[in-house]
Amino acid sequence: MTHKLNLSAVRITLGRQRFYIPATQVQRCSLVDYETDGIGRFSHWLGLPAEPEQDLHLHLIVPASGVQQGWYLWGKLENVILTQSDIYPLPDLLTQCCQLPALRALVWDESIVPLLSWAR
Repeated sequence: MTHKLNLSAVRITLGRQRFYIPATQVQRCSLVDYETDGIGRFSHWLGLPAEPEQDLHLHLIVPASGVQQGWYLWGKLENVILTQSDIYPLPDLLTQCCQLPALRALVWDESIVPLLSWAR
């Protein structure tokens, strides 16, 4: 008998880009009424250009990231279940040269999408 493993995850959509984070690592996500100084953008933390200001303006808190105040983002968050067959290990070359913080695996959902995780 084989057991399939599933991962509860949060899919983050920023414009045309998507990312996944294990749901257990997301403490909170709330709508933003106003911005507070000192809270950066998720896209900038990832080293990416700012996402378009569309969809929802959100404040995401992921304590395991070490970013205590979290990030602002314009986008969508969805709770999803990833099956074991959706998740692929990082190729060695990508592991050695990728600068994307917390990149741990890849997810196939319509294209190849990063799975970010702060757990080892």
